Amino acid sequence: MAVAKLPYTYVVKGVYWRFRRGGLNCPLPGQPGESAFHAAYAEKMAAAERKPAAIDRKSFRWLIKRYRESAEFRALADPTQLDYGKTLDILEADDLADQPYRYITWAMVKAVRDDFAGTPRKAHKVKQMVSALYGWADQAGMVPEKFNPAAGLKKLKTKGGDKEIVVWSDHEIALFLQHAKPHIATPVMLALYTGQRLSDVVAMTWSRYQTDMIRVRQSKTRALLDIACHSLLRRHLDAIKPKGRAVVPMPDKDVICLREDDVPWSANAFGSAMSRAVRATPGMPHDRSMHGLRYAAGSTMEEAGCTVAEIESVLGHQTFKMALKYASQRLRAKAALAKIEA
Repeated sequence: MAVAKLPYTYVVKGVYWRFRRGGLNCPLPGQPGESAFHAAYAEKMAAAERKPAAIDRKSFRWLIKRYRESAEFRALADPTQLDYGKTLDILEADDLADQPYRYITWAMVKAVRDDFAGTPRKAHKVKQMVSALYGWADQAGMVPEKFNPAAGLKKLKTKGGDKEIVVWSDHEIALFLQHAKPHIATPVMLALYTGQRLSDVVAMTWSRYQTDMIRVRQSKTRALLDIACHSLLRRHLDAIKPKGRAVVPMPDKDVICLREDDVPWSANAFGSAMSRAVRATPGMPHDRSMHGLRYAAGSTMEEAGCTVAEIESVLGHQTFKMALKYASQRLRAKAALAKIEA
């Protein structure tokens, strides 16, 4: 006997029944006509029709909601909003969310952070997000001036110290490019000679390449930079530049960094592909990354005599500091060797 389809249900693979309404999308046991099926269906219908409980306007959860709705949060770059949102989700899922936000203590924040001690990076993001929340709330006049329960909470130390990002040497760069396929070499050269983040490298377009300069809109800072093209990068780009490109290009056709199938790279996909290429390169250390290329770019600029302001304008302050640390060490090593061989 045919069974009439119930509202808000659908069938997967002709066998499995599911309920979908509002934010609910979940399986239903058995088949229509069975008691377990109809009991679950009634439960899901009741849950879907139930109005969500009002958020306590004094709770930490409400503070998070207000921040998500704020002009300051909406003004963040999309990747930053996504990143912050993941940490805010963690905070909302914790018991802390139901506590009065004006009475959150340092010990309470520490307890939440310590729940993620096994993943120090995530633990530190929790601390940073709480600090950012209360910084915003302070400016909005929602908490007493300078009140920040995350203040003074130190970053967790990891066993063996923080993982060090290794900067590529000149030999490693030459070795890798010697073996890399063109669809891998192009993003690597762009990272090396522009010092930009991977997400910005894979977004670079031909329409913003002007032979002697390449224009980049940084996804994190939204800053628009004009970066001088190194002669080696210019030679490489001129060799692969599509001929007869339209004046108003299609977005996918305008992107510089393409996979072998001419589809634009995503940052994650290229990161994985480059890691595989690094491991496949004979004599290449396996721990080389795009971060290391950015530091190599900064150290090269420093050795070339670029000013602090010039390097910071391209790399950003934090990356510049790491690049300078490496460049200084490398210059000292070269100076020491020169004295030994003199």
